[in-house]
Amino acid sequence: MIDYFALGLTHALIVIALLRIFARTELDREEAPVDPPAEPTRPAPQEARRRRRRKGGGDA
Repeated sequence: MIDYFALGLTHALIVIALLRIFARTELDREEAPVDPPAEPTRPAPQEARRRRRRKGGGDA
């Protein structure tokens, strides 16, 4: 008897949770992104020099 009650209770709670999720209006809308992705920028000259030094090429 207790096994049926525990099984029924857990399944009922899962069904209630699913009904609440599917009833949300936010799931029906698809909005466009606010900002387009930013384009990569060129590094500052100091950054470029640091990267070259790390790779092994120096500025003399």
